[in-house]
Amino acid sequence: MNKYHIFGLMALTAVAFTSCEDDDSPKIQAPTEFVLNTPPFANMLYELSPEGVIEFTVSQPNYGLSLAPTYGVEISLLEDFGESTRADEEEEPTPLVYSILPSDPYSATITINESDVAAGLCALRGIKEDSEYTDAGPMTVYVRATADINGQDITKIKSNIIKLPQVQGYSAFVSEELDAIYVPGNPNGWNHSTCQRLLVNPNNENIYQGLLYINGEFKFTPEANWNAEWGAGETPGTLVTSGGGNLNIPAEGEGLYYVVVDTKALTYTTTYIESVCVIGDFNGWDPASAPEMSHSDDFQTWTYEGDLNAGQFKFIFNRSWDINLGGNFNKLVENGDNLIAPAGANMLTLDLHTLPYKATCE
Repeated sequence: MNKYHIFGLMALTAVAFTSCEDDDSPKIQAPTEFVLNTPPFANMLYELSPEGVIEFTVSQPNYGLSLAPTYGVEISLLEDFGESTRADEEEEPTPLVYSILPSDPYSATITINESDVAAGLCALRGIKEDSEYTDAGPMTVYVRATADINGQDITKIKSNIIKLPQVQGYSAFVSEELDAIYVPGNPNGWNHSTCQRLLVNPNNENIYQGLLYINGEFKFTPEANWNAEWGAGETPGTLVTSGGGNLNIPAEGEGLYYVVVDTKALTYTTTYIESVCVIGDFNGWDPASAPEMSHSDDFQTWTYEGDLNAGQFKFIFNRSWDINLGGNFNKLVENGDNLIAPAGANMLTLDLHTLPYKATCE
C-alpha cells in the first residue's frame, strides 16, 4: 500500500483560502513553460512490445507557486492533434487523440506502457477487434504531455508536440499466452473454450491461483481438452490425476471464490469472497471503510460508482490485504502497484471474465 502526493491538493486549497483573506497572498497562475523533451530514440525505428515501456521527460509547469502537477500523455496520428479536423457527427467518430495515463502520473519522468501505445494506435486507426487489424508498417506518431493540479481548469496545460516518425505497432487485441490451467464446470456448461482459468504463481510453477465463479460441480485440466484432468480425491481438498469425480460446490454455495491449486501436491483450497472493495487515497487506505462493489449475476463483473478524487487505489477482497489486485488497468495482478484514477472519473469496473483481469475507470 502506498500513499502519495496529497500535498498538491493541500497547497492549492491553502492558496484558494489565503487569497480570499489577503489580496497580497501568492495566487496560482495560468501555467507556462511546459516542455516535453525530445527523446533520444525519436528518429529511430521503435517497435512496440506487450511488456515494454517508454520514458519521456518534461519540465515542470510554472504555476507561480511550488505545486506538484499530475502528468499525462496524448498521442495522435495528426500533427495538429485534429484541431483542424471536424469529425462526422452522423457516425461514432474515430478518435483523433488518445490519452495514456503514466505508471506514476506525479513524476516528471513520464513512463507509459508500450501496450497502451499499441492500443492507442489501434483506436486512432478505428480498429476495434483483432479481425480488423492490418499491419500498416511504421507510422508517424505525434506525442504531447499534459499537466494539471487536481483537474482544475486554470492549471491545465499541454506541452509542445514531438514527432516519432517510425513507430511499429501491433494488434492490441491478441490474447497474451499465459501459463494457466482450465476450470470447466457447471458455470460454463463444461465447455473448455469458454471456461475460467487460474494463473500460475510467478514464484512457484506448481501453484495456480485466481478468482472463480462457482455455482455447481467443476474440474481442473492442464489444457483446453480432456486429455488430462484433476478430479476429486478420497478426502476433501485433494485431487487425483485419473478416475476422480467432479469437484463439488463449496459449502458456502454459489458465489466468487479465491482458489489455489497445487498440481504437485495434488491439493486445492477455496476461499469464499464475501466482499470486493475499492480502497485508496480517497478513504485513507482503510479496509474497514472501503466501499463495496456491486456484482453481476455471474459474480465476474464488479462495479463501483463514486469519486476516487483522481487518487491512487486498489481492489481488496474480504476487506483484507491478503488478496488484492493492482498493476495495470489492462493487466491486473495480485499485489500489483497502485492504480491511478483519471481526474473526474466516477465509474469503476472490475472484469474477472478472462485472464489477465482488467479494469476500467471512466
